[in-house]
Amino acid sequence: MVKTPDDLKKTEELKDVKADIKRRTIQISWEGAMELEHIIIEKDHPFATLRINRSDDPSNTLSIETVRELRDALNKLSEDINIKVLFVTGNERVFSTGADVKQIKDLGPWEVRDLARRGKEVFQRLEEMDCVTIALVNGLALGGGLELAMCCDFRICIPKARFGLVEPRIGLIPGWGGTQRLPRIVGVARALEMVYTGETIKADEALNLGLVQLIIGNDQDLEEEGRKYAQKFLKLSRVSLMLGKRAVRTGFEMPLVYGAAFETELFTLAWGSKDRKEGFDAFLEKRKPKFIDE
Repeated sequence: MVKTPDDLKKTEELKDVKADIKRRTIQISWEGAMELEHIIIEKDHPFATLRINRSDDPSNTLSIETVRELRDALNKLSEDINIKVLFVTGNERVFSTGADVKQIKDLGPWEVRDLARRGKEVFQRLEEMDCVTIALVNGLALGGGLELAMCCDFRICIPKARFGLVEPRIGLIPGWGGTQRLPRIVGVARALEMVYTGETIKADEALNLGLVQLIIGNDQDLEEEGRKYAQKFLKLSRVSLMLGKRAVRTGFEMPLVYGAAFETELFTLAWGSKDRKEGFDAFLEKRKPKFIDE
């Protein structure tokens, strides 16, 4: 059947309508996803704060909905190139005590397998953020809470903070990357003790193990101290921070020869940046560089 010009015109109009409906559906879906109930985003460039805030749960657990919101928040934050330091923290009393056990207790094996995979994808998104990431641990960081904190570049805590992979207490093992990241930070033997027993450790031991980089005093404000700690990163180029993170995190998973080759490629990318040129000029002119993060 041969289509007339009018038929072709109607077909094109129908395509335009369908495309517009699809575009509007995608837009509505995204806007709906960003209506966050359990996650608070605060921006004060070059800083941003992602706050887990389960107002309906004093333990600040990571429900399925919270993990979804965490994914959406990280995706949105990753688009903001003006963020140089991202703080991840909890409510006034707790960082997070991990998965919401009441919610997931009746899931079947295949459902919980999907939950573990999706959680890992979200946590890895945090680990791969181009900016510097710092967990501000204001209380308990247990189970999935600790697993989330370990995805940050650094961790700062208050003296009463407690850390642990407590899943063995309920007949489980960590499922959001804890068995892999903890030994890379504290060593295999100490990680095995924590994974076997589900014991929690205090802030001072976490500091000695390298799990925490700084403990602030009782009378100090955690977020204020986090900003002071982060000042040293603000003076640097976002380009070198981003590529340096990729070199360390990705290269750590490679054999040395491949990691070194990967480093060379990232070094070459950094060399082509405007900030590298400014850094060289400033060094030779004996002045402080003025990086523009390009």
